[in-house]
Amino acid sequence: MSGNATKVFEKIGRFLFQKNRMPIFLFSLSIGPLLAAFFLCMEKQSFNALEETSSLAMRKAKSAFQRKTRKEAFLTKHENSDPYFLDKEIESLCFLNQEKNQLKSWLSHPAISNKDKLYRRIEFLENGENRLSFSEDEIQVSKTCKETMEKQRYPIEIDSGDLQNLLSIIEENPSEEMRVDNRPSPLKGRPQLLICNFSMTKKNTPLQNEVFEITMDLLKREFLSK
Repeated sequence: MSGNATKVFEKIGRFLFQKNRMPIFLFSLSIGPLLAAFFLCMEKQSFNALEETSSLAMRKAKSAFQRKTRKEAFLTKHENSDPYFLDKEIESLCFLNQEKNQLKSWLSHPAISNKDKLYRRIEFLENGENRLSFSEDEIQVSKTCKETMEKQRYPIEIDSGDLQNLLSIIEENPSEEMRVDNRPSPLKGRPQLLICNFSMTKKNTPLQNEVFEITMDLLKREFLSK
């Protein structure tokens, strides 16, 4: 058997090394590695493309899952919101308490002769004239959400601390005071609130205290239960 194989290889060798077939043989030997390298390069590119496609699909799936999770958490947080949230948590807020306490301390000061201005200012701060009040202007209801435009009835006066606390409630960010005292923020049962219009001007009170006069409109979204 081995003798026959040897004869076969000898015939192949004589065939390839004949003078007129030598260039073809040498060309085949020289181009073979190039063809192998080419096919390996194509295979690697195909593999890299497949890997990139797989990675992109995984990123898209992860992003879609995160969006779905955030949406479900958002709806769970805001569904069945308290319809009286604005009344309880925003329209009940008292502003300029620091100024009010300062004015009351001045009433007992012997150097203050004309106290009528102090009494009038304190009355303004205590009788509810300087509290937020909203009126429902536009209402739109869908299967999943009720949207109400809440328009502020009249301007109010606040200081910088009042402004920070007010915005923290509207924007769902607990104020620094709540975080330091470890008190729960008043956001439970809240609808989604978006500030649509906001204006603020700096002014001086009749007693020359510096305050901010603000007006704003809110969009209230109440998400219905599933």
